[in-house]
Amino acid sequence: MTWDDYNRLRAALDRGAAAEVAAEIAAAAHLGELRVPLVGLQAQALARLGRPAPAIAALHTLVAAGIADYWTHHLLAQNHTASGDPVSAAAAYRQAHACAGWPESLCNGYMFTHDYFSANIAAWQSWFAEHITAAPIAVLEIGSWQGGSACWLLDKVIAPRGGRLTCIDTFGGSSEHAGMDAVTPGALEAVFDANIARTGHAPLVRKLVGFSQSVLPRLHGESFDFIYIDGAHEAKFVIQDAVLSWNLLRAGGFLLFDDLPFAFAATPEQDTHQAIDFFLSVFREDVEVIARGHQLLLRRIRM
Repeated sequence: MTWDDYNRLRAALDRGAAAEVAAEIAAAAHLGELRVPLVGLQAQALARLGRPAPAIAALHTLVAAGIADYWTHHLLAQNHTASGDPVSAAAAYRQAHACAGWPESLCNGYMFTHDYFSANIAAWQSWFAEHITAAPIAVLEIGSWQGGSACWLLDKVIAPRGGRLTCIDTFGGSSEHAGMDAVTPGALEAVFDANIARTGHAPLVRKLVGFSQSVLPRLHGESFDFIYIDGAHEAKFVIQDAVLSWNLLRAGGFLLFDDLPFAFAATPEQDTHQAIDFFLSVFREDVEVIARGHQLLLRRIRM
């Protein structure tokens, strides 16, 4: 198969033809140099069909051959979660993180059953090397989930440079997490606590439990070099987090929004970008746009 075949099948999967995509890849006599991306595509198709077991089997052929990459392990983890095997999911995520340049996840044995962070690692590595260079560094994170971004920040930025991390979360999930096992009472916070402990840098972390709209005003008088907004994704909550955080961001500091494309089909006025675009329009003279894609990184250029 060729890249043209891959692109055709990718487009077919995007159109909803998962069964046809899975069948064609399974029937192919020779995948050639595209074995890794094509098997990954096959696994995605099988997952959309609600068939995690054959998806896992297909991905394991790449692991057994020693050619699995970041996305192979990441897809493997997602399918283990879907099949109800959180231990195997966590192990696969650790392997994915190691492939992405975060070996501490593997060495420290972090336990993530859902990973919304690691796809950002390459961008974050660049940003923290080229732009966000404060040392020591004061970091504020709004929305911590199981501690993925918090653990990376501790391992790669805060512990090496010196500084502190403040994490705000209800540890009850938000609307997009309804029905997930990870947000049963106490479960999410326990996973977060365990992962932070495994970093060996727990004394550098301040955990504030509650709704960010209530917690942020209590931080009046503090200032931060980097603020990451990744809490509830409805626009009405994102805009409150942004405005309340603005008062805590020092001149020259950086503000990062997550999940610009996140959409709410039933209430499009609450799509995440609605709040971010409004904030950017109002504060345009006070910020410099460093990067815009899945995430938006801003630098505050004046008070």
